[in-house]
Amino acid sequence: MAFPFSEKSTSEPVNHSDEFLTDINNYGDNLKKNKLPVIYTLYHLCQMAEVPVKEILRVCESTRIEHYKRFKIRKKRGGFRVIQTPSDSLKYLQRWILVNILNELDSHERCFGFEKKSSILKNASVHLNQPAILKLDLQRFYDSINEKRIYGVIQSFGYHSNLSVYMAKLLTVLPNDYFFESFKKTESNLKNKLQKLNQGVLSQGAPTSPKISNLVCRRLDQRMYELAIKNGLNYSRYADDITFSGNIEVLRKVKKAAYYIINDEKFFVNYGKTKFIKAGGKFLVTGLNIENGSVTVPKKKKMEIEHHLYHCLNNGVINHLKTSKMPQRNFKDWLLGNIAFVHSIEKNVAKVYFEQFNKINWPI
Repeated sequence: MAFPFSEKSTSEPVNHSDEFLTDINNYGDNLKKNKLPVIYTLYHLCQMAEVPVKEILRVCESTRIEHYKRFKIRKKRGGFRVIQTPSDSLKYLQRWILVNILNELDSHERCFGFEKKSSILKNASVHLNQPAILKLDLQRFYDSINEKRIYGVIQSFGYHSNLSVYMAKLLTVLPNDYFFESFKKTESNLKNKLQKLNQGVLSQGAPTSPKISNLVCRRLDQRMYELAIKNGLNYSRYADDITFSGNIEVLRKVKKAAYYIINDEKFFVNYGKTKFIKAGGKFLVTGLNIENGSVTVPKKKKMEIEHHLYHCLNNGVINHLKTSKMPQRNFKDWLLGNIAFVHSIEKNVAKVYFEQFNKINWPI
């Protein structure tokens, strides 16, 4: 099917058949029904977003690597991850796609990561008052989502296949040797698959990656949710963290079924992070304590904040930073950010912290 916006615009009138016009109207009606903008081609997309089409075509026809800045971040458990942030012009178009297209679509109801009106608090609340939890982790979550999968999802929204190809390229970047250096031996299966496919993957650093990953995972979430319901369990996912809760014996039985679904959906299990936890143990979901019928910030985190507040008030900020060996740069913002995090979970506790924070004599 040809569309009225070609890569080369023309002012000459074009006579189209009735069949063509019917197809165009049906295409537009389908997108409008899903509350999505009617876009016919890459040229049309660039017109709507007000970005130069020649520049965007260069991005799509390249490896995209040169349009990303890359740096490494060390992981807590060793190794490092590669963060790839797009150039300003590409990031602008990605944000346009995010705001006008991706955010108009619903992720699964049990997906709580990076969604409007969702949070780690809501994710943890799903598993309150349960005797045990099963925690699973998806290995290199973004890296396992390639441009072919994204193309399929975008096309399922109702967009033309050619446009879907371009948008999938705009939301991904081709891996290179620098990227593959970050893989551990235990991640060799995914590494080998990516090298064989030679396709772009989601980048950690693109504004569209969190939402498009949730849309890709809608079928995974639905299958996991149905598994949970069938076995009288609860299910939730926050990015790459998957949690089931309920009877411990039932959780042990569904573990293999969950593994099968993950693999069948073309994701990879980080087997080293699979955990069964009974109530009374370190009962945490996405970093929050869910014991005693309420969601709270772990005691260790609150004690850390209280330690800094106490010594800043009683010994002065400069002396405290010297003795504690905390970096002086951004310490105030770091402490305030931690208190704000507590406020998002336990407002009454954070109220006391804020009062103490405001009493500190901060150096200029």
